[in-house]
Amino acid sequence: MNIEDYVGLCRKQRKEKSFAFLAERCETSEDAPYRIRVAKEISPQETMVLVLTGTGGTLRGYNGMLKMADNFINNNHELSGKGVRVCVAVCDFGKYHHDKIARRGMYYSNFGNDYFETLKNSVDEEKREEMFNPAYIHDIFDAAILPRISKDEGKTRLNQVEALQNIRRLNIVAHCHSGYTTMVLEKLMNDKTAELGYSEQEQKQLKSQLLALCYNPDCPRGYSDLYMVSVKSSQDRHNEYNNYIKELLLMSPEDFGVCYLTKKWGRTLMCAQVDKAGVEGNPKRVYKLVDPEEWFRNIGNDNLPKTLGEHDFMGFEPVSNMSKGALQLQVFANNILKNALNNSLQQGGDNFIPLPKIQNLVANTLQDKCAFAKAAIKGFRLEQKVIFMDRSKIDAYANWRRSIPTVEL
Repeated sequence: MNIEDYVGLCRKQRKEKSFAFLAERCETSEDAPYRIRVAKEISPQETMVLVLTGTGGTLRGYNGMLKMADNFINNNHELSGKGVRVCVAVCDFGKYHHDKIARRGMYYSNFGNDYFETLKNSVDEEKREEMFNPAYIHDIFDAAILPRISKDEGKTRLNQVEALQNIRRLNIVAHCHSGYTTMVLEKLMNDKTAELGYSEQEQKQLKSQLLALCYNPDCPRGYSDLYMVSVKSSQDRHNEYNNYIKELLLMSPEDFGVCYLTKKWGRTLMCAQVDKAGVEGNPKRVYKLVDPEEWFRNIGNDNLPKTLGEHDFMGFEPVSNMSKGALQLQVFANNILKNALNNSLQQGGDNFIPLPKIQNLVANTLQDKCAFAKAAIKGFRLEQKVIFMDRSKIDAYANWRRSIPTVEL
């Protein structure tokens, strides 16, 4: 079945509720005009990269994300030909799931205040379930995670070693809103592992072996028990809510290159700025008026040099306008994915091999190890700066920033 027809069939069956299914790349055909098809059956023993995109995905866009991940694996001599499978979650939010409200609800509930109940009650009753517990994330969980922790169609638990190996073979690469999606997947994992009879210690161990490499994640970082690593720019203004360090850097930008913030701050690798203009001794960007018609004509023009905004940063390949800090961040992020996949490929037999610690994931060479050590020191200094300063100034800035009206395209 043509994938566009399959999407239409899912919409008809769900009757305005959200849905998702896993897809993979294929050759162009009548049934796959965008080189993407519904993924065939996935074994829980397969090593897999699950790509979770942000909001507003298109079939062409999903193919683009798959292509980047596929190329990264195929061009790496340690991974190419080893049977690493790459799938993307094709998501449709339906009529009732609005991503911005859903994310706000997650922030409120994780920050432990009473605003969540007020927000929940402001949403029409018919929309609440889809708004705060959307069906599309259940679909992703059932397809990607449930078979790795259970058998008999989700009714029976696995022994701990088998479950750990299966989970360790799954690696999530997420962007933006999919940080939220990942944390909901974690909640579903909590509920199901408890239902299946995994002990609290077993549950915590399982979650710690699921790598989630999240670029610019829009979720409460530092609240997850997954092995979540956030990769971002200090000047990405997309998130409505940030921790104190990020808000401080938005309020008073610093040209620090790259820093690493510990799990307390979301296990975050952060560059000062993705765009090299105005940092590292480069001149500031000169803005000029552009004719609107010319701008629209150039959309999709592959001959123009590709550039990245602060929220657009992903790993895999360098882009012309990236700063030295962003390029180093890219090396760290690519090392994390490569080393995590190598660890996935080593699973088997009666022994479980845990995911390496962050310092061993990010660095393959002595040069990388030195760069990460410097990043960790810079992160510690930023943390100390926030601890000993008047946080009311940061709160005032953050409240002002959130009050600015924005237009989302």
